[in-house]
Amino acid sequence: MIKLEKFNNQEFEKYLDFMIPNYAKEISSNYTLSLDKAIEESEMMMKGIFSNGLSTEGQFLYNIWDTDVKTKIGILWYSVNTEIDRAYLYHIYIEEAFRRKGYGTRVLEELQIRVKELGMNSLALSVFGSNDAAVNLYKKLGYTTSSISMHKII
Repeated sequence: MIKLEKFNNQEFEKYLDFMIPNYAKEISSNYTLSLDKAIEESEMMMKGIFSNGLSTEGQFLYNIWDTDVKTKIGILWYSVNTEIDRAYLYHIYIEEAFRRKGYGTRVLEELQIRVKELGMNSLALSVFGSNDAAVNLYKKLGYTTSSISMHKII
């Protein structure tokens, strides 16, 4: 069984230390930016989204636990926008040892329940085109493509 546990301030700072360079690597490789420029972009994005740190309204960060084995297996970050009744999945991360075991599916199903209880009527996300496993998971769970961003190296 999975359990979602809210981040504390120390976990939030640790997450930023992980997320900023990790996301920058994805930006760099997917959009052909230099790593330095991608790190700047990633830092600006995170500072903008979390303008009040962990207490920023509408942002939710959780550790994902498997209560059967009493182990932290990942991280979930999402937001809700009550003006348009839409939730947005920013990041789901499942530790390598726990991937392809149904955890992602269970977490996303739990997320759907939570955001529906908050009055949201849709759940959106973005996924890098190079992340085939995630694309397949989202499709399996009924997500459809609402836009496609493309680029060409020239």
